Amino acid sequence: MERLERTFNWARLGGAALAFLLGPSFPNIGIGYVLGLGTFMTAYAGAVAWVLHSERRRAMFPRIVRFMFAVDLGIVAYSLLVFAADPEWTTYIVVTLLVIAGGFRFGAGGAVVAGTFLSAAYVAIAAYRAETYGFAMEAPRVVFHVAVFLIAAYLMAGILRELETLREQREAFVKATAETAMLRQADHIKSEFLAAMSHDFRSPLTVVRGAVELLLGERPGSLTPQQRDLAESAERNVRRLEEFTEQLLEMARLEEGQITLEKEQLDPVELLRDVVAAHSPLAKAKRQWIRLDLDGGPPAVVADRSRIAQALANLVVNAIRYSPTGTPIQISARRTDAAVRIEVRDHGPGIPPEDRQRIFDKFFRGRTADGTAGSGLGLAIARSLLTLHGGTLEYEETPGGGSTFVARLPVAIP
Repeated sequence: MERLERTFNWARLGGAALAFLLGPSFPNIGIGYVLGLGTFMTAYAGAVAWVLHSERRRAMFPRIVRFMFAVDLGIVAYSLLVFAADPEWTTYIVVTLLVIAGGFRFGAGGAVVAGTFLSAAYVAIAAYRAETYGFAMEAPRVVFHVAVFLIAAYLMAGILRELETLREQREAFVKATAETAMLRQADHIKSEFLAAMSHDFRSPLTVVRGAVELLLGERPGSLTPQQRDLAESAERNVRRLEEFTEQLLEMARLEEGQITLEKEQLDPVELLRDVVAAHSPLAKAKRQWIRLDLDGGPPAVVADRSRIAQALANLVVNAIRYSPTGTPIQISARRTDAAVRIEVRDHGPGIPPEDRQRIFDKFFRGRTADGTAGSGLGLAIARSLLTLHGGTLEYEETPGGGSTFVARLPVAIP
């Protein structure tokens, strides 16, 4: 506001200079009126400058600005009256400048007030000019100029509304940018913590697993059936902790961009057969079986064998975990356009619509998990690995129930 008032004050001084320098060039206008107008504007500009530099009056500055706006309206109206004796009488063009000033001071309301007040002043002075000096009022001309004043006020109000909208959008963008930077920093710190925690967990877990294996090997001595059950339970839980720790470390590496891909040309059929062979014992333990539908063999892909195998293994393990006992798991691979489409379908409980937007989020466990073992990282890791290869991983609704996860990998260019 103070910067604007300083700018407006320089404009007042410019108006005073015009009155002093050019006022005498209008012979029909009394020199006393012109010099009086210039003198008043100079004194007024000096008073405003004093107010702007006075610390004591800054607390009252908003009210002072409203008073100055009223004085400015009076000065322009008086200028119209002073120059009414001129046959050309073009001084009314200053009205548009005050409409702009009112808009920048008080928003759309200031522009409308300035346009309305000075339009009324212009009509009244035009009538006075016609009666006093005998100049024709020319109603069409008066209507035209009043319309221009009001249109200028309307346009100024619209521009100010747009500027306010842009300001709000900019503030929202700056706020969102700051929040995004903070979230990225927090995510980076979290990833570093997970990586450090996972790394620190691995050594003691290895020691515990080694001790449990020694117990199960009965090297320290024979175990009773109850002791063996406890040792086997400990071994299972240690392996679960090791798997979870490895997944945490893998997720942290993915988020930090520390995964280096060693790509080669692969046969997706061969890769799927290896993944299925590695996980068939897990499926058999739940009396499940895996069906392969390879559609004659899709074309080769270029990928990191171990990373893609890891992503597909996560999908297969997910299907085995959530499928009921005695149900099949169907895996298919076929070419669609420039990609190899790999489907992993199960006959489990499926995923409720309200959970489908979050199933690839880290640590998310859907409502249908029902205590099923898992860390909530498998799908997130699988999608991240496929994305690194230029592929995708999506969930598709399965008619009749169950879940279908669809992985796509770009076909190798011959």
